[in-house]
Amino acid sequence: MKIAMIGGKSSTMGFRALGVETFEVLKPADAAAAWRGMELERYAVVFVTEPVYQVLREEIEAVPLEGPPIVTVIPSVAGSRGAGYDVVRRLVERAVGTDVMARE
Repeated sequence: MKIAMIGGKSSTMGFRALGVETFEVLKPADAAAAWRGMELERYAVVFVTEPVYQVLREEIEAVPLEGPPIVTVIPSVAGSRGAGYDVVRRLVERAVGTDVMARE
């Protein structure tokens, strides 16, 4: 199985150099077409940048947690908006039944 990444050019460049199959989008709104064009069952992990996640949230949340693929939200080169943390927090809360990652 492979690893994939959806994001802007600056974000995907480094991943491509590591052998990750990248899907470059000019703007986050273009991510829906990239997502629909992927054969998700080919990937063990799919990284998406936070701006892409905002567009694909419903589609990503529909992917079974057991995977594959495991979809992971990462910051774009523009910086973090906290979406990745929020996703992990919700997954942990769902797994243990309480919000153990609540920010003080």
